[in-house]
Amino acid sequence: MMLRAEQARSRADFHTASGVLLVKRTPSEPARPARGQPPVVHANPLEGDEVLLAVWDDGSVTALHGHVDLGTGIATALAQIVAEELEVEVGQITMVLGNTASVPNQGATIASASLQIHAAPLRAAAAQARAWLAARAAVKRLHPTDYAELLTDQHIELSLDLTTPLKPAADYRIVGTSVPRTDIPAKATGALTFVHDMRVPGMLHGRVVRPPYAGADHGDFIGNTLASVDKSSIAHIPGIRAVVVIRDFVGIVAEREEHADQALRELRVHWKPWPGMPDQSDALDAIRKNPSTQRRLVDEGNVDVAMAAADQKMPRNYVWPYQLHASIGPSCALADWRPGQMTIWAGSQNPHVLRADLSRLMDLPDMQINVIRMEAAGCYGRNCADDVAADAALLSRAVGAPVRVQLTREQESAWEPKGAAQLMQVNGGLNADGSVAAYDFQTSYPSNASPTLALLLTRTIEPVAQAFEMGDRTARPPYDYPNLRVAVNDMAPLVRASWLRGVSALPNSFAHESYIDELATAAGVDPVEFRLRYLQDPRAVELLKATAEKAGWQPHTTPQNQANDGDILSGQGVGYARYNHSKWPGFGAAWAAWVADVEVNRRTGEVHVRRVVVGHDAGTLINPAGVQHQIHGNVVQTTSRALLEEVKFSPQSTSNPGTVASLEWGSYPILNFKDVPVIDIVTMPRPGEPPLGAGESSSVPGTAAIANAIFDATGVRFRQPPFTPEVVLAGLAEHGFDYKNELQPNEYGRKQLLNKERIDPVVPVSATLPKHRNRWLQAGGVLAGLFGLAVALMGWRSVIAPVQLVSENVYSLATIERGRQLAALGNCVGCHTATDGVPNAGGHALDTPFGKIYSTNLTPDATGIGQWSLPAFQRAMREGISRDGHYLYPAFPYTSYAKTTDDDLTSIYAYLMAQPAVASTPTQTKLAFPYNIRPLMAVWNGVFHDTSPIKVEAAQTAEWNRGNYLVNSLGHCGACHTPRNALGAEQGGKAYLAGAVIDGWEAPALTALSKSPVPWNAAELYRYLRVGHTQQHGIAAGPMGAVVKELTALPDADITAMAQYLASFTAPITDMQSQTRAIEVVANAQKNASALLGSGQRLFSGACSACHHDGDGPKLLGVNPPLALNSNLHSSRPDNLINIILNGVREPATQDIGFMPAFRYALSDAQIVELASYMRGRYAPSEAAWRNLPADIARLRKAAND
Repeated sequence: MMLRAEQARSRADFHTASGVLLVKRTPSEPARPARGQPPVVHANPLEGDEVLLAVWDDGSVTALHGHVDLGTGIATALAQIVAEELEVEVGQITMVLGNTASVPNQGATIASASLQIHAAPLRAAAAQARAWLAARAAVKRLHPTDYAELLTDQHIELSLDLTTPLKPAADYRIVGTSVPRTDIPAKATGALTFVHDMRVPGMLHGRVVRPPYAGADHGDFIGNTLASVDKSSIAHIPGIRAVVVIRDFVGIVAEREEHADQALRELRVHWKPWPGMPDQSDALDAIRKNPSTQRRLVDEGNVDVAMAAADQKMPRNYVWPYQLHASIGPSCALADWRPGQMTIWAGSQNPHVLRADLSRLMDLPDMQINVIRMEAAGCYGRNCADDVAADAALLSRAVGAPVRVQLTREQESAWEPKGAAQLMQVNGGLNADGSVAAYDFQTSYPSNASPTLALLLTRTIEPVAQAFEMGDRTARPPYDYPNLRVAVNDMAPLVRASWLRGVSALPNSFAHESYIDELATAAGVDPVEFRLRYLQDPRAVELLKATAEKAGWQPHTTPQNQANDGDILSGQGVGYARYNHSKWPGFGAAWAAWVADVEVNRRTGEVHVRRVVVGHDAGTLINPAGVQHQIHGNVVQTTSRALLEEVKFSPQSTSNPGTVASLEWGSYPILNFKDVPVIDIVTMPRPGEPPLGAGESSSVPGTAAIANAIFDATGVRFRQPPFTPEVVLAGLAEHGFDYKNELQPNEYGRKQLLNKERIDPVVPVSATLPKHRNRWLQAGGVLAGLFGLAVALMGWRSVIAPVQLVSENVYSLATIERGRQLAALGNCVGCHTATDGVPNAGGHALDTPFGKIYSTNLTPDATGIGQWSLPAFQRAMREGISRDGHYLYPAFPYTSYAKTTDDDLTSIYAYLMAQPAVASTPTQTKLAFPYNIRPLMAVWNGVFHDTSPIKVEAAQTAEWNRGNYLVNSLGHCGACHTPRNALGAEQGGKAYLAGAVIDGWEAPALTALSKSPVPWNAAELYRYLRVGHTQQHGIAAGPMGAVVKELTALPDADITAMAQYLASFTAPITDMQSQTRAIEVVANAQKNASALLGSGQRLFSGACSACHHDGDGPKLLGVNPPLALNSNLHSSRPDNLINIILNGVREPATQDIGFMPAFRYALSDAQIVELASYMRGRYAPSEAAWRNLPADIARLRKAAND
């Protein structure tokens, strides 16, 4: 039975309910906006009194709070506070958070203020309700928790009294104890509905097309850049309900999600040129060039005089990069527009501000909009700008139905408001006695107001640059320097930004804590001791000492450079901070200190944070376990931000300069589980002290502690995170550490293979190559061709009379089934089916050196082959002449099909005529002169076309001869895998099956000329053709994937025969030799791994390694053959690898292979260059680096987009 507290209610429902005690408050008068701060959305008085607490007559309690739980556990902690004051169990409390129709407006969930500040009214309300119940019970001589007797048929409303006495801390039995999170069971079991899972009746699916200026939030081009939208470009996609265009806002609504996603990719949208964004390649330079206004916060002592007298002057710059919130799931929201009202289901951490933005966007009073806050991905600032909710609102209004919108990963990364970059400049130094002379600090922080995107794109608001006062969080150092000056340079955004955990306090503290470490080293004093000299706060002193003791701090005055194991240097670093938030002077949250133990590999530059000890003083801990969880989360995220995270921007030379280039996990890696440090926590017992915010505070000193530990290990200072391997290597090289490999990766691999036995890449002498026409026959063919040309020009090639279409096929089911298998061998459907078209209805475009050729309709319709007789079909298959007498181009492989027996051609004809008839007239092929003169094909045929049947080779087995027939007739393997001459004919001799390029893909050699590091044998060829993958060679993808998919129709005997035939062109190798060779190749590639750390390695780690790991991870989407054995990585051409990266594997040949996403929209050309170069060096170290990768990638991307 549902408790009354569990029932959803609006504010009005609470005020009209019976059997309830309410504690309410009247919304306060709107305060004047704070100078330099974004405007605050105040409560609407028309909504009536805000309800904070409802005690029901069934013993359940509803507690309402305007903030939301971002995974921080505040729902549990708030329930503990209410339960403590009411003296009930936590299980009786239902927390309602963030829903605008019911909860009080308490602003955005930011600043670690939910418990420290905004829990106070709720606690007072609970205490007030308890006092009323106790007084009422005394009169009635009942217990205060006899709610049924006290509240039945009652409706009591109490106005909040903040002076109500609270329970003494000494009497706590719930607050201060570790309580399991109330939200975890539903999340762990899948019972919880996240916003991504939300479904309502009649719901449609939406996608949005974003403009090219990802990252911009001001400029006249915003809202003015759309040139046109071609709605007809998605007319072929079923279920499209609407294309919505409002200035630069473009959205699509479809009945099914996959169709909305397809429309997103295929809708042709043209944008006008726009000026681009500032160069972000050098954050320090970009921030310095950004206009600013200085605001001085502190000026104590006389900094200028002190600096003039200083013995050591130590000016330093510290730079913080732009970073992503990096939500694991892309943003999602659902909107339901009804005339005059709207409901939004969203993951916002700022529901009332979102409601105000939607009110402005939709021109609808805020009271008629209900934002229902749901669990979602992201937060820590990302969901302060819940852009996707506004997208859903616009689309829902356009179609008059509920619309769910989800962003793509690329859109999420490109358009989420970033954590701002920051520049900290310190001018300080030491006196002759080692004391601090002065500390002159200024911080430059581009603003982070992040207006809702739809407001900008529709020009509902003007996209003007706004400079707010946001850089002063923890701008004052925590140390008592006698001469101190602190200033903030307020400036407009460079990139659209929002709050990110720690906001400006984390970068400011990175500078403060790095600099005091530098001062300690210069003064020859231990870093902990030096801090204690200047810390005056007793709680800070106690915390720092306790943390250092727990960490086993080793006092030192110079870098320890503790060499543990050869190249590994160990170090220990410390950092301390108290998170100060809000407008200067702000308020202090919890105290925090870090001691980080790191290991630095001086050969590779890798930094591993081995252990972190965090000291934390958050006053009274409402839920100690919850605080520990928050500290763990802060450590993991801060370590990731320190070592890995940085947004990259497009170079100024690209078409969209300065826009966000980090669009997925490869280009924006985050910390892996295996790299999470051991975390020890020291909490300070403070019973009775006010609870302090713990959501962000323990992150603030972290990056400095890691940087200081790296210095302790190496003696090198790093003043700009992230501390990636290449950054560390460069820093070490500048200071005399140069441990680069003597050999480049590919040279290293070749050295390793010098003494390994390699199979000579020559086709065995014993191999039986197809016989080609001799010169006399070719000469005769030329004469015959010239005669044929004359005949053709005179129109003498006969038209074969059409036959009447019949509804019933005259062939047996067995013949039709055999025809189906043979048509699958010939992969008819692969060439005769357009993209998203009907099978065999034609229209597929084939790119050839002579132009684009379109395939014809093979169905039994009058527009296809429905009027073709068997003789007409046989003539086309053998001679390349259509029923109406015109010549076909050899892109249709009649040169191979001519070898097919009459019985097999009859079976294929029977199958094709048994298909459903499809009326389809494909685009006509129109080649440039002279290739458009089809009668010239008579000469071509005379010279190159051999119609003689395949002869049985007596010296070979029946199985080999069967394979010969299948490969060289209907299988037409040579059509792709044999290089062609200048006139488009297959070359002969040893060029047979020696590899070629077709349709932008390399068809690799199928002989001993294959670049596969392990030679093929019959067993491996059989596995590849049968199931589409082999552990020693990789998977079938691209055009070959479609071939293998069709081959599943063939019996095993035919696949075995083809494998035996193809294997005869490679020197024999046993399974044992093959396995041994594969082990050697994989081991050799593994030895090369540590030499290739850098951006390419991080791209691979983030984008690829979850599936393509070295066998040390889970099987996710499909099989995982070792990449070191993949033929494409050993090829002299990068085409296949690039095509797979761009296009992915959308239709796997077999179920085992699995799906691979396309990275065409996620990775730039430059990033693919880095990724492909890394993969070549890492997995094919014996091969030379690919040349001209940028040009190859540009060429293949253009082909993919055409």
